[in-house]
Amino acid sequence: MSTKIRKIVFTALMASLICVATMIIKIPTPLHGYINLGDCVVLTAGWLLSPAYAFLAAGLGSAFADVFSGYATYAPATFVIKGLMALIAFYGFKLLHKKMGNLPSRIIS
Repeated sequence: MSTKIRKIVFTALMASLICVATMIIKIPTPLHGYINLGDCVVLTAGWLLSPAYAFLAAGLGSAFADVFSGYATYAPATFVIKGLMALIAFYGFKLLHKKMGNLPSRIIS
């Protein structure tokens, strides 16, 4: 299997994990949103994938979770916000990894 196909498959896997992790445990907040475990997988996608693939996996997975949960009006904003969250995790880890090592840079990013 070629590397490009592996990247696409891994991106789709991360997007589906983000969607499922977002939908399984939802703790409602007073502002009609919810807290979920999908953010952990968004950060993991940012650390493991390249920037473009991480953005797509995080954005699509979170947006699909919004659509499937009945929050379709928030899906476009969620796509951008979660995609940027994965990009920040990627670049934050990349910058801090040289100075601090693996674990501290992942915690901070």
